[in-house]
Amino acid sequence: EIKIRWTYTSNAIEGNTVSLGDTSFIIEQGLTVSGITLREHEEVVGHARAIDIIYELLNKDILLETDMFNLHKAVQTTLNIDIECPLGDYKVVENGRYIRGESGKKEFHPYPHPNDIKYLINIWFDEFKDISKQNLTFEETVRKYTRCHIGFTSIHPFFDGNGRVSRLLSNIYMLKNGFLPIIIDNKKRDKYIELLIKYNLSINELDNKSSTIMEENEYFDELYEFFKSQYQNSKEVLDEVKSKLR
Repeated sequence: EIKIRWTYTSNAIEGNTVSLGDTSFIIEQGLTVSGITLREHEEVVGHARAIDIIYELLNKDILLETDMFNLHKAVQTTLNIDIECPLGDYKVVENGRYIRGESGKKEFHPYPHPNDIKYLINIWFDEFKDISKQNLTFEETVRKYTRCHIGFTSIHPFFDGNGRVSRLLSNIYMLKNGFLPIIIDNKKRDKYIELLIKYNLSINELDNKSSTIMEENEYFDELYEFFKSQYQNSKEVLDEVKSKLR
């Protein structure tokens, strides 16, 4: 049930239109659903496979670059085969997103340049490669989740799939310390994206001269509180399962 809900919400946040019921059917039965594109089927199956990888990583104490690449290959559809869109490797083309500024006009904000990714991801790995159980409190674990999540999305190392990979990787620390994963409600997508944008606009641009990849400022705190509130979603899944077993 956790795998189904986690897959459904994470994909829905990225624009996948497969319903919760159809997500369950595809994962449990391994069959296709009429009217759903092959790409969206691939995203469901791929994310479910990525969750399996996460649970396999719980047997390790050190996260490797190859583990991160395997997660990226899992969540990306096999239909996207392009030299400029590498699967399981860092981006090679500059990318960014349009954000509506105070004037109301859309402004382009680039993510870190491809040439700076290796440098920045090494800083990220310095803090997050240790995935051993650390007996953290719930609040400490959610803070670790927050740092891992926004550190990764701020670097934006891949051409696509960064959000899904960050939500997967960050939950290693939740699971390792005995907690359920944080499952972000796709109905809260706009709030989630808004908080990430506010945070990214509040920090210095990341490049090969950066000494750190994140700042714990007021926008970091807002994201921390948001993620902490989203933990209730997986608790509700657990309660639903328990009620069915009574």
